Amino acid sequence: MNRKKTKLKFSRIYKQLPVLAGFSFLLTLLLFFISQVSLLEEIEYKLTDYRFRFTSIPEQADSNVVIVAIDDSSLEFFAANGISWPWPRSYYAYVVDYFTACGAEAVLFDMQFYEPDIDREETYAAETDGMFAEAIAQSNNIFLGIQLSQDSIDTETDLSRFSLPVINPEENKAFNYNGYIAPLDIFSRSVKSLGVINVEPDRDGVIRRVPLLYSIRDLNLPQLAFSGWYNSVMAGKELIYQKRKVKIDEISIPIDEKGNYLINWYGNDNGASPFRYYPFKAVVSSASSVMYGTDPLIASENFQGKYIIIGATAAGLLDLKTNPYSRIMPGMEIWATALSNFLNQEFILPVSESVNFAATLIIIFLVFYLITHLNAKMGNIFLLLLLVGIFTIDYLLWKYLRAPVNLTLILSGFVISYLLMITVSYLLEGKSRREIRKIFTRYLHPDVIKKLEENPDQIHLGGEEIYATVLYTDIYNFTTISETKTPKELVEDLNNYFSKLTGIILQHRGLLDKYMGDGIMALFGVPISREDHALLACEAAFAHKQLRIEMEKKKTLTASDQLHVKTRTGINSGRLVAGNIGSDKRVDYTAIGDTVNLASRLEGVNKIYQTNIIISERTYQDVKQVFLCRELDFLRVKGKKEPTRIYELIDKHINLNRPDWIDEYEEALNLYRMGEWKKAARQFENLCAEPVNDPAAEVMLDRCYYLMKNPPEIWDGILTLEVK
Repeated sequence: MNRKKTKLKFSRIYKQLPVLAGFSFLLTLLLFFISQVSLLEEIEYKLTDYRFRFTSIPEQADSNVVIVAIDDSSLEFFAANGISWPWPRSYYAYVVDYFTACGAEAVLFDMQFYEPDIDREETYAAETDGMFAEAIAQSNNIFLGIQLSQDSIDTETDLSRFSLPVINPEENKAFNYNGYIAPLDIFSRSVKSLGVINVEPDRDGVIRRVPLLYSIRDLNLPQLAFSGWYNSVMAGKELIYQKRKVKIDEISIPIDEKGNYLINWYGNDNGASPFRYYPFKAVVSSASSVMYGTDPLIASENFQGKYIIIGATAAGLLDLKTNPYSRIMPGMEIWATALSNFLNQEFILPVSESVNFAATLIIIFLVFYLITHLNAKMGNIFLLLLLVGIFTIDYLLWKYLRAPVNLTLILSGFVISYLLMITVSYLLEGKSRREIRKIFTRYLHPDVIKKLEENPDQIHLGGEEIYATVLYTDIYNFTTISETKTPKELVEDLNNYFSKLTGIILQHRGLLDKYMGDGIMALFGVPISREDHALLACEAAFAHKQLRIEMEKKKTLTASDQLHVKTRTGINSGRLVAGNIGSDKRVDYTAIGDTVNLASRLEGVNKIYQTNIIISERTYQDVKQVFLCRELDFLRVKGKKEPTRIYELIDKHINLNRPDWIDEYEEALNLYRMGEWKKAARQFENLCAEPVNDPAAEVMLDRCYYLMKNPPEIWDGILTLEVK
């Protein structure tokens, strides 16, 4: 018994809000540490890829960023004219001069020029390299790529002038390289700046992030796109590294814990790049046209004020990458996208770890609360709404703020907390519900049992004090009736009788407490507390009265019908103690207390007044707006010191207007209490005659005669019963 109480007590304790909050915090803390595992990080990467795909914004790509592609058509064009790859660097000189003449803002080469050009029949390397170097020097807005290496490589190139001024460089957690492969010194001397073109994909091969600055020999070299933006827009300004961000002037650029910048991809429209592409052959042709004074294929206005990125798109040149949108992407798209991000300050703003932690904590707590405090149907509806809310908020934050929450952490919290609490509820409440069904299946209507199973916390299987209503029934003169029956006949008649009476009680949401020989004890308002318990008890008694009236109209009555006709009912409302009462070997759910005792006494009082249904004053106060009742007397039952007014339940107000004889009875009752027994007797006598024929009035008439003959020394108008 004690073990059951402990289990049931714990099944209630774990649902308390402080306990749920504590469990939520511990689970969130555990999941937060687990989320740092690379597998879960990769899942979050994939979710971010889906975010990009579902909310592509190609229209936001900066139109001032254009790409000049060394594509297959350009390779074929020059090959047809006898010029094979690699092309003479004089061609790059032509396009640089052309872009300078067009007024381009910057030209970024996603290419490496770390070796001299080759000698050809018509040109020498020194000549073509010199032409390219001269074009770079005259332009003063050219950016070349530099490749970093983990191995130490000797070089004579001085990179110090390309290093950016950084405060708190120790906060930059990007990989520290040891060597590099720089462009030829003839190019590096006159180039505006260099830009690192190293790109490391994530484990799944997708490019999602690049460092802003690369560390090498105490230098801070920018990646190509950042170099082009910084040296064109923010030249000379210090970069302040802080936790998860880099500040330049009033601009704050978010980075991750490894110093990487998360690229804000724009996506594509039907597979088309968000940036304008120009074939290299068309640009060279346009440059040649300008040189010879003819109209170019591409008007100079198309490059005025533009950031131009030159690189390879031809499959044979092996500069193809993978991004969240496409498995095959020109490497220049990385720098074009990042450069557009910097120009328009369109950064991804990851939600802080503290916010992700708090959001996960709230979600887990809500899941715990919904499962433990709502029934299964409503709980699942709200859980579904909660899940929809998570995805909706994530979508809105991403679409309008580009602020991704850690959806992996939050969804893991949702799923694990759901499974955990469902399991706990099954293990604890499954037993509780089985206990409830075992205890109450004999006592309650199936609908009430179902409600108890769905909300077992509404009851306490131990004892508890509760305000409820008790109904007692008994069969008048049953002993005499039973003497005329064989045991078998008597049991059969009682079973038929109890079947109908029990059905009425259960239909009115009563709890069948026990059978007591020929009587029933029923409780209303337990085990689930409800305010209309007194009304339900009276409704049940009145329903049985209607059944009794119908039976009295029959010409012949069965044995069980006769039992219904002779049924008396007592009803009382008040505080009582309800719960499991018994021994370790057997317990029953029942109620004890003065409220129960008075209900039992009221049932017996029917015998005195020749009535069928008597209710206490407390019950009357709760039902007087619905039921028509008349006060019978003011009495003190055996075993109680305090007197109580008793009422006979007659009918519903909706069915019957208050008859005059009730007022006459009350007048007679007042005279009786004032000690004017002679006057009271005359009125009671009128009520005994036709057409009222009131049995209670006969009882009161006899009492008046007795009091007139035997007047008491002290009269308080209260009848004290010496028998039950």
